[in-house]
Amino acid sequence: MLILTALCSACAGAPAPRESAPVIIWPARCARPAAPELPRLSGLDLLESPRGYALLKRRDQIMRDYIAGLSDALDCYEAQLMPAEPPAKAPAPGDD
Repeated sequence: MLILTALCSACAGAPAPRESAPVIIWPARCARPAAPELPRLSGLDLLESPRGYALLKRRDQIMRDYIAGLSDALDCYEAQLMPAEPPAKAPAPGDD
């Protein structure tokens, strides 16, 4: 009986390796631009008029500034996820 117990216990596989806990990253809040208030186009007789053209140009500039601010916020978050420097590679055997 003792021999059978010893043989059966030797057949058990190694315990499964435990997975490490996930790394949780708490990023710092990045500045995001406030949604802009665009000038209204209603009330214009023609968009092709000098006033209409000026309003369209102003709206375009406001939206470009807003998009640039959103892009900066995304870059801020992405910079927090990437390491500052890439990990150094170990030299291969025979490299001097």
